[in-house]
Amino acid sequence: MIELRSALCALLLLSAVAASANAQPKPDRSELLAFGAQAPEVAGLVLNGERGTRLSQFRGRVVVVDFWATWCAPCLQAMPELDAMRAEMTRLGWGERFEVVGVNVDNDIPKARQFLERIGVSYPVIGDPIGIIMKQWGPWKLPATFLLDADGKVQMIWLGYADYFSADIQEKALEQLRLLDPPARP
Repeated sequence: MIELRSALCALLLLSAVAASANAQPKPDRSELLAFGAQAPEVAGLVLNGERGTRLSQFRGRVVVVDFWATWCAPCLQAMPELDAMRAEMTRLGWGERFEVVGVNVDNDIPKARQFLERIGVSYPVIGDPIGIIMKQWGPWKLPATFLLDADGKVQMIWLGYADYFSADIQEKALEQLRLLDPPARP
Protein backbone atom coordinates (compact mmCIF):
# COMPACT_ATOMS: atom_id res chain seq x y z
CA MET A 1 0.00 0.00 0.00
CA ILE A 2 2.82 2.37 0.85
CA GLU A 3 4.50 1.61 -2.51
CA LEU A 4 1.24 2.32 -4.35
CA ARG A 5 0.83 5.58 -2.44
CA SER A 6 4.44 6.59 -3.26
CA ALA A 7 3.91 5.74 -6.91
CA LEU A 8 0.70 7.80 -7.01
CA CYS A 9 2.44 10.74 -5.32
CA ALA A 10 5.29 10.55 -7.79
CA LEU A 11 2.84 10.43 -10.71
CA LEU A 12 0.92 13.42 -9.36
CA LEU A 13 4.16 15.33 -8.84
CA LEU A 14 5.27 14.60 -12.41
CA SER A 15 1.85 15.69 -13.71
CA ALA A 16 2.06 18.93 -11.75
CA VAL A 17 5.57 19.65 -13.02
CA ALA A 18 4.49 18.95 -16.63
CA ALA A 19 1.38 21.15 -16.28
CA SER A 20 3.46 23.90 -14.70
CA ALA A 21 6.01 23.75 -17.54
CA ASN A 22 3.24 23.95 -20.13
CA ALA A 23 1.57 26.88 -18.36
CA GLN A 24 4.75 28.96 -18.33
CA PRO A 25 5.17 31.38 -21.23
CA LYS A 26 7.68 30.25 -23.82
CA PRO A 27 10.80 32.35 -24.21
CA ASP A 28 10.36 35.22 -26.65
CA ARG A 29 12.10 34.01 -29.80
CA SER A 30 11.87 35.58 -33.19
CA GLU A 31 10.96 33.31 -36.05
CA LEU A 32 12.37 33.43 -39.54
CA LEU A 33 10.06 35.21 -41.94
CA ALA A 34 8.00 32.79 -43.97
CA PHE A 35 8.05 32.56 -47.74
CA GLY A 36 5.36 34.87 -49.07
CA ALA A 37 5.33 37.00 -45.90
CA GLN A 38 5.32 40.77 -46.20
CA ALA A 39 8.78 41.96 -45.22
CA PRO A 40 8.90 44.28 -42.19
CA GLU A 41 10.31 47.76 -42.61
CA VAL A 42 14.07 48.20 -42.52
CA ALA A 43 14.87 51.68 -41.30
CA GLY A 44 17.19 53.28 -38.83
CA LEU A 45 20.73 54.51 -38.71
CA VAL A 46 22.01 54.77 -42.30
CA LEU A 47 25.62 53.59 -42.44
CA ASN A 48 25.95 53.80 -46.22
CA GLY A 49 23.70 55.68 -48.60
CA GLU A 50 21.36 58.63 -48.41
CA ARG A 51 20.06 59.82 -45.09
CA GLY A 52 16.56 58.51 -44.41
CA THR A 53 16.97 55.43 -46.60
CA ARG A 54 14.44 52.73 -45.75
CA LEU A 55 13.28 49.49 -47.35
CA SER A 56 9.77 50.76 -48.15
CA GLN A 57 11.16 53.35 -50.56
CA PHE A 58 12.15 50.48 -52.87
CA ARG A 59 8.60 49.09 -53.21
CA GLY A 60 8.08 48.23 -56.86
CA ARG A 61 11.63 46.88 -57.12
CA VAL A 62 13.02 43.41 -56.54
CA VAL A 63 15.18 43.79 -53.42
CA VAL A 64 17.88 41.69 -51.81
CA VAL A 65 18.12 42.33 -48.06
CA ASP A 66 21.40 41.08 -46.60
CA PHE A 67 22.07 40.81 -42.85
CA TRP A 68 25.77 40.88 -41.94
CA ALA A 69 28.32 41.67 -39.22
CA THR A 70 31.97 42.66 -39.24
CA TRP A 71 32.90 39.54 -37.25
CA CYS A 72 31.22 37.20 -39.77
CA ALA A 73 33.86 36.01 -42.25
CA PRO A 74 31.32 34.57 -44.75
CA CYS A 75 29.46 37.90 -44.67
CA LEU A 76 32.64 39.64 -45.71
CA GLN A 77 32.92 37.32 -48.72
CA ALA A 78 29.29 37.84 -49.70
CA MET A 79 29.20 41.65 -49.59
CA PRO A 80 31.55 42.35 -52.54
CA GLU A 81 29.68 39.69 -54.53
CA LEU A 82 26.35 41.37 -53.80
CA ASP A 83 27.85 44.72 -54.82
CA ALA A 84 29.12 43.20 -58.10
CA MET A 85 25.71 41.62 -58.70
CA ARG A 86 24.05 45.00 -58.20
CA ALA A 87 26.38 46.52 -60.79
CA GLU A 88 25.68 43.63 -63.19
CA MET A 89 21.92 44.08 -62.80
CA THR A 90 22.35 47.75 -63.73
CA ARG A 91 24.47 46.76 -66.75
CA LEU A 92 21.69 44.36 -67.81
CA GLY A 93 19.18 47.23 -67.67
CA TRP A 94 17.49 46.35 -64.38
CA GLY A 95 19.07 49.16 -62.31
CA GLU A 96 15.77 50.98 -61.78
CA ARG A 97 13.95 47.77 -60.79
CA PHE A 98 16.54 46.14 -58.49
CA GLU A 99 18.28 47.03 -55.24
CA VAL A 100 20.42 45.53 -52.50
CA VAL A 101 19.95 46.75 -48.93
CA GLY A 102 22.39 45.71 -46.23
CA VAL A 103 21.53 45.41 -42.55
CA ASN A 104 24.49 45.54 -40.20
CA VAL A 105 23.88 43.85 -36.84
CA ASP A 106 27.02 45.00 -35.00
CA ASN A 107 26.44 46.96 -31.81
CA ASP A 108 29.66 48.89 -32.49
CA ILE A 109 28.55 51.43 -35.12
CA PRO A 110 31.98 53.12 -35.56
CA LYS A 111 33.52 49.70 -36.27
CA ALA A 112 30.81 48.94 -38.84
CA ARG A 113 31.35 52.32 -40.54
CA GLN A 114 35.13 51.77 -40.66
CA PHE A 115 34.55 48.39 -42.22
CA LEU A 116 32.22 49.82 -44.86
CA GLU A 117 34.80 52.48 -45.74
CA ARG A 118 37.40 49.74 -46.19
CA ILE A 119 35.26 47.31 -48.21
CA GLY A 120 33.47 50.02 -50.21
CA VAL A 121 30.05 48.65 -51.20
CA SER A 122 27.77 50.95 -53.18
CA TYR A 123 24.42 49.74 -51.89
CA PRO A 124 22.59 51.25 -48.90
CA VAL A 125 23.31 49.81 -45.46
CA ILE A 126 21.17 50.32 -42.37
CA GLY A 127 22.55 49.75 -38.86
CA ASP A 128 20.62 47.61 -36.38
CA PRO A 129 22.77 47.95 -33.24
CA ILE A 130 20.06 46.89 -30.78
CA GLY A 131 18.63 44.08 -32.91
CA ILE A 132 15.10 45.32 -33.63
CA ILE A 133 15.25 44.56 -37.36
CA MET A 134 17.03 41.26 -36.73
CA LYS A 135 14.27 40.20 -34.33
CA GLN A 136 11.52 41.10 -36.81
CA TRP A 137 13.14 39.18 -39.66
CA GLY A 138 14.36 36.29 -37.48
CA PRO A 139 17.60 35.10 -39.10
CA TRP A 140 19.53 32.69 -36.89
CA LYS A 141 22.65 32.52 -39.05
CA LEU A 142 24.74 35.11 -40.89
CA PRO A 143 24.86 36.10 -43.59
CA ALA A 144 21.11 35.95 -43.96
CA THR A 145 19.91 37.06 -47.35
CA PHE A 146 16.29 37.58 -48.33
CA LEU A 147 14.94 38.09 -51.84
CA LEU A 148 11.82 40.25 -51.95
CA ASP A 149 9.51 40.59 -54.93
CA ALA A 150 8.28 43.99 -56.14
CA ASP A 151 5.42 43.85 -53.61
CA GLY A 152 7.88 43.41 -50.71
CA LYS A 153 7.09 39.74 -50.11
CA VAL A 154 9.75 37.16 -49.25
CA GLN A 155 10.46 34.89 -52.22
CA MET A 156 13.74 33.21 -51.17
CA ILE A 157 15.98 33.03 -48.10
CA TRP A 158 19.65 32.05 -47.93
CA LEU A 159 21.17 31.40 -44.51
CA GLY A 160 24.94 31.22 -44.58
CA TYR A 161 27.26 31.42 -47.55
CA ALA A 162 28.49 29.10 -50.28
CA ASP A 163 30.47 29.58 -53.49
CA TYR A 164 27.26 29.58 -55.56
CA PHE A 165 25.78 32.33 -53.36
CA SER A 166 25.73 35.30 -55.74
CA ALA A 167 24.94 33.28 -58.88
CA ASP A 168 21.92 31.69 -57.19
CA ILE A 169 20.67 35.01 -55.82
CA GLN A 170 21.10 36.68 -59.22
CA GLU A 171 19.25 33.85 -60.99
CA LYS A 172 16.31 34.05 -58.56
CA ALA A 173 16.28 37.86 -58.70
CA LEU A 174 16.19 37.76 -62.51
CA GLU A 175 13.22 35.37 -62.35
CA GLN A 176 11.37 37.95 -60.25
CA LEU A 177 12.47 40.84 -62.47
CA ARG A 178 11.22 39.09 -65.61
CA LEU A 179 7.75 39.08 -64.08
CA LEU A 180 7.91 42.89 -64.26
CA ASP A 181 8.24 45.14 -67.27
CA PRO A 182 11.12 44.50 -69.69
CA PRO A 183 14.43 46.02 -68.56
CA ALA A 184 15.34 49.56 -69.56
CA ARG A 185 18.28 49.44 -71.92
CA PRO A 186 21.33 51.32 -70.60
